[in-house]
Amino acid sequence: MRRFVLTALAMLAVTPAARAALAPNEIALVVARGNRDSRRLAEYYCQVRGVPTENICEVLVPKEETCPRDTWTWAIRPEIQKWLAEHDPDRRLKCLVTTWGVPLKIGPAEPAEKMQVYRTFLQAELAARRTSLIEALATFRDFGDPTKNLSIEAGDPARADLPTLEKQLEQALQNAQQETGKIPDADRRRQRQVQVQQLASAIGGANILLQAMGQQVTNNPDAPEQLKVEYHVLRGRNVGLAEVQALLERQASSIERDLIRLSVLDRAAGWLGSSKWLAEQLAVVDKNETGASFDSELSLVLWPEDYELLRWQPNYLAGASTDTPMQSVYPTMMVARLDGPSLTVVKRMIDDALAAEKTGLVGKAYLDARGIGKRDQTDAAPGSYADYDRALLATAEGLKGRYGMDVVLDEKPALFQAGDCPEAALYCGWYSLAKYVDAFEWQPGAVAYHLASGEARTLHDEDSQVWCKRLLEDGACATLGPVYEPYLVAFPRPNEFFAQLVQGELTLVECYYRTKPYNSWMMTLLGDPLYRPYRTSRR
Repeated sequence: MRRFVLTALAMLAVTPAARAALAPNEIALVVARGNRDSRRLAEYYCQVRGVPTENICEVLVPKEETCPRDTWTWAIRPEIQKWLAEHDPDRRLKCLVTTWGVPLKIGPAEPAEKMQVYRTFLQAELAARRTSLIEALATFRDFGDPTKNLSIEAGDPARADLPTLEKQLEQALQNAQQETGKIPDADRRRQRQVQVQQLASAIGGANILLQAMGQQVTNNPDAPEQLKVEYHVLRGRNVGLAEVQALLERQASSIERDLIRLSVLDRAAGWLGSSKWLAEQLAVVDKNETGASFDSELSLVLWPEDYELLRWQPNYLAGASTDTPMQSVYPTMMVARLDGPSLTVVKRMIDDALAAEKTGLVGKAYLDARGIGKRDQTDAAPGSYADYDRALLATAEGLKGRYGMDVVLDEKPALFQAGDCPEAALYCGWYSLAKYVDAFEWQPGAVAYHLASGEARTLHDEDSQVWCKRLLEDGACATLGPVYEPYLVAFPRPNEFFAQLVQGELTLVECYYRTKPYNSWMMTLLGDPLYRPYRTSRR
């Protein structure tokens, strides 16, 4: 475990050498073969951005916005791999750009034998911990007063669901503690107390022991110094375990990852905590979340073909440049999309990006929080509503304090309404599901995104009100969003994304890949990948 933690921290600590922003000759455009509009758009982009036309890769793709998983796996992916092997043997290309006519998303996969093996593993681990919990319940009942067990004998523990079993354990533990305190012989009483405490710690992990010790230290000013030392040591240990769990959460689901995860959970949250996680993971398997945006899957076109499809893969470009050592192990391509409600809109997005770069993007930043998060909040769970709401507050402070931007922050539950956002250059807010609110007068070159599910599920449905389509239709230059349900944690954090963007040193696609957590998942970036809105106005 210690070696694993040190390795993980070393990976995070890698500091890439400084490099220039993405260059035009490091880009290739993926075009729908036989689609004249797709080809002409790619040629126009090559012309205005200086991308070599030999960097256009034509691929046979379905005409629909959704590509079947088998078509991607057995036809499109191999064709792009072949083109890259022939045209880029030295791996100089860093970014692929999908264009008009290329599918927007990839459908879910059929359940595979590999997934059944994973399910069997989860079921076996859960069954083993349930057995331990039931045996612990029997021991507590042996330690307690049988006359007080009537309320928990009604159900068979072996058939009880986890919430019911947890309640049974809690009652039996309280009974055992009470009866242990009545033992007249001091030595025997202490021995029984140790037994009860050890079993309670196995059930609830270090968390339950930390809670008990914390109450003793807090409620007793004269608590022994040794107890205080042990309490703070345990707190430090729990912080370390929480950090390891956070690192593991970023990794794709696999038996190897989960063996480590369960070892950590057993220590931190006990058999009960690891059982809950196993039950949640089994629910994920049953949900079969194997769909993805076409672009996000395309990021891993050079990966080994048998990578896990359940939910996501980590984005190894996050927090670093494209020249990290991880690229030799997991060669990840940045991907952006030149697509939108119409070809006219897409060409306007390109032209606006070029125009805004000449003088620097001007206008106000609008941030629409909901009043859920607090600036000084430290206990918001990563990926929670409070966590992302607080990220919007941090974005406002950073843009205004460090960069001197004109920032409008709304912390009320209601969203911005019509007329509220003149001269809008930047925007991030939430949560209006598939219902765009036209509150903005967009500046040419504006960058905006909305934190909600499925806001990029279509770009071409004329009647759709999803935010990505409508933002571009209404005048924004670039946006990002998910094609399916992404979970909030999958979005680039606005404080991180906009901080990268306004510095002006990196291109739009680099800012996106430095701040989005996952690939082989739901997010897609719409806009000119080379766009640097603050290249000339901020340093």
